[in-house]
Amino acid sequence: MAQKVIIDTDPGIDDAMAIHYACADKRLDVLGLTTVFGNVWVEQATRNALFLAE
Repeated sequence: MAQKVIIDTDPGIDDAMAIHYACADKRLDVLGLTTVFGNVWVEQATRNALFLAE
């Protein structure tokens, strides 16, 4: 059974790659993404997360 996870992140390029790999890993069940300020402004982090989730 896949491990259920919620990813809390500031998806600049590094976290975007981690999200991509997590979503592709059959051992993980990504239930959701939350975004915070960090490497990019929270508005850009949210746009990046939405793009990755599509």
